[in-house]
Amino acid sequence: MLSCEIKKISLAIIALFISATMASYIPGEFQSYFESGQKNKKNVILISISTLRYDHCSISGYHRNTTEVFDKFASENIYFTNTFATSSWSMPATGSVFTSKYPSQHGAKHISAKLKKDNYTLAEVLADNQYCCAGFCCNRRLTADAGFSQGFDLYDDYTAEIMLESFSDSNEPFDISYYRTNDLINKAVIRWLNNNSKNRFFLFVHYFDNHIPYLPQRPYDKLYTDGYKSDIDFTRVHREPLYSNRPTDKDLDYLIALYDGQVKQTDDDLGQLLKYLTDANLAENSVIIVMGDHGEQFYDHGRSSHHDIYDELTHIPLAMSLPAGKSKKIDTLISTIDIMPTIFDLLEIQISTKLQGQSLLPVISGQTETLHDFIFIEYTGQAIKDKYAFRTDRIKYIFTEGQQYIYDLVNDPAEQIKILAENFDDETKKQQQIFKKHLLDNGYFNGE
Repeated sequence: MLSCEIKKISLAIIALFISATMASYIPGEFQSYFESGQKNKKNVILISISTLRYDHCSISGYHRNTTEVFDKFASENIYFTNTFATSSWSMPATGSVFTSKYPSQHGAKHISAKLKKDNYTLAEVLADNQYCCAGFCCNRRLTADAGFSQGFDLYDDYTAEIMLESFSDSNEPFDISYYRTNDLINKAVIRWLNNNSKNRFFLFVHYFDNHIPYLPQRPYDKLYTDGYKSDIDFTRVHREPLYSNRPTDKDLDYLIALYDGQVKQTDDDLGQLLKYLTDANLAENSVIIVMGDHGEQFYDHGRSSHHDIYDELTHIPLAMSLPAGKSKKIDTLISTIDIMPTIFDLLEIQISTKLQGQSLLPVISGQTETLHDFIFIEYTGQAIKDKYAFRTDRIKYIFTEGQQYIYDLVNDPAEQIKILAENFDDETKKQQQIFKKHLLDNGYFNGE
């Protein structure tokens, strides 16, 4: 086995080779950074926010000021407006970020499954490149038992739950969804950074509080409710088997107001962490990525919660800081499987494992305006029938059991009118064959 010193020499040689090959497509505004030899000295901080719907972020044009902190971070850095998760819930979606693979490939596609051990995860790659890797979360779908700790030196998925459960006086089974956790996550993260930030590190932070049942603390609980207070048990609304027990319009508005209040509170929690990183002089030495893991639905398509593949569930906010300190807004269609290869490009890390995503550096640099002809989304969480979607800028093509149809996103951006296969025009039929081939090549059913 190579010693650490020999490993460092080998990695330096590889870095020189990669630097030479990459320099050909990096333009002047980023050239100083890419020629500085500082790329592989940067920390990586990945901040994931659960259940953050893109069109409920104020930067997207939402009518409420819900995400002032994220808006500022995005406007000062690289902001991607057209990013889609690979699935509509945390386990498969985060698995794709950690592996640059679609859910059916990485394995964590339903609650009884796990990330496959043969995945070469983001944390494993960075650990093999002398990064200290730590993760902090309290989402029961992102546990070490489900394989998400693979590669981390520390994966703390337990502290918040242990603390809260120890103080609980309820006789009911403990459910962390009913408790505020972001503040505990921040405290644990900051405590770890105070003791470990002298070494190069990869830090994963997951904020869970946006998740149902939407219980923001004061004053966030009344920010958007206009004085209305509903007596409805929203837990029963969400637990109903098909999530289709729609409340009255007034109660639904109240539910959305609570969600927005929670989004605002989480945004302030994000602000606390970003301020610490700046004050501790860590921000300037780090690649910081802030993203939603998936969205949420409020009966846009007859259900609540997040079990389907519509845009309200998969369109997510994404922004990242480049050490070059440049800002740019990018509208290119991208997938969250692109995050991992982008990190490797930024750090001059090369691996032999084939990734399904692509680096975002060519679109950041302006070398290309298009990265994907389409992005792929799947739902196999077992709450509804399995669905597979191919999304372009113009259509969303859906394969599900015994049915194929599209939504015309240009004329029907809310995805309300199905166009069935027998009504496809010639161009759509050609695309249908491309999509079927993708399913076949990747081991899915063929759509027949």
